[in-house]
Amino acid sequence: MAGIKNQMLRLRSETVDKLRFVLDVSSHRSMSSLADELLEQALDRRIAALGDSDIAAQTLRSLAKRNG
Repeated sequence: MAGIKNQMLRLRSETVDKLRFVLDVSSHRSMSSLADELLEQALDRRIAALGDSDIAAQTLRSLAKRNG
């Protein structure tokens, strides 16, 4: 299991409202765990969409593999 790092995020009111709505119908026990899962999935898709020749993409992939 990956380590947990506390992080304060500033989210728009609409985003928090959407998280609450989805949390009500999900199996997640907290908004934090739901947000973490959603962020991880979205970031994985973004990293995958970056080209292999992109140095930033290569760095992000290596970090994701190391921490995942």
